[in-house]
Amino acid sequence: MPRDDVAQPSSDGAGSGPPAAAPDSLMGRLLAMLLQGMPLIFGLGFIAPLIAQLLERALPDAAHAQWPLLVGLAIGGSWGAFANLKGRWL
Repeated sequence: MPRDDVAQPSSDGAGSGPPAAAPDSLMGRLLAMLLQGMPLIFGLGFIAPLIAQLLERALPDAAHAQWPLLVGLAIGGSWGAFANLKGRWL
């Protein structure tokens, strides 16, 4: 004998409708902008210091110079900008 107070599933099925649109809030827009710029941020924040450290490790005389970081920023920034524009790293 079924009870009347138990919720019955809807006839159209669970999840059959279109997903609800996310509210267009300031936080959502900021997050979208941040995620769109992630390749550039990754290029400048990870690849650039990595290249600088590799140059300093390979050339010990350049350990206290500023040019390894500048070279790393140039390579990492351009590679990240390319990845941001093209949508791929290679």
